Amino acid sequence: MAKPIQLDFPARDRVAELRQRLAEAPVQHADAILDFLELIEVLHQKNVLSALRGAVAAGDDLVTHLAQAAAQPESITAIRNFLALSKLFGQLDPELIEAIRRSIPAEFSDPGLRRGVPPPSLWKIARTFWSPPVRRSLFAVGIMLAGVGYYMSRERPNPS
Repeated sequence: MAKPIQLDFPARDRVAELRQRLAEAPVQHADAILDFLELIEVLHQKNVLSALRGAVAAGDDLVTHLAQAAAQPESITAIRNFLALSKLFGQLDPELIEAIRRSIPAEFSDPGLRRGVPPPSLWKIARTFWSPPVRRSLFAVGIMLAGVGYYMSRERPNPS
């Protein structure tokens, strides 16, 4: 009959292993430790640590105030609006937004230039509004306004 193999493991001294790792840590992680200490110093100079200490000390009071503020109907509506707008902006093509940004003349962004440019003639305004790109944009704005109008004319239950 086969004899079982005898395995004798030496007992581990966890405290000694931790002390050994702690003694070697400053050498192995010196760059990270120095960066961390610099970060703590910056947070201290900017009073971020004081603010965090105050928030932790306030603890339950802070959470209670935040919960009460979040439970207000206006807060709930604001959160819903923010989520709806984030979905809307998520669907927009970034190139469209960039094209809109590029199409704004410098005269509109600089007050000094704005005063020095004469207003366009009625003929120039009419030509601009009859151009295909502007007609497409007006159509898109008209569709959005129609959606707002349909929403506003919809029957809603009286909140009282």
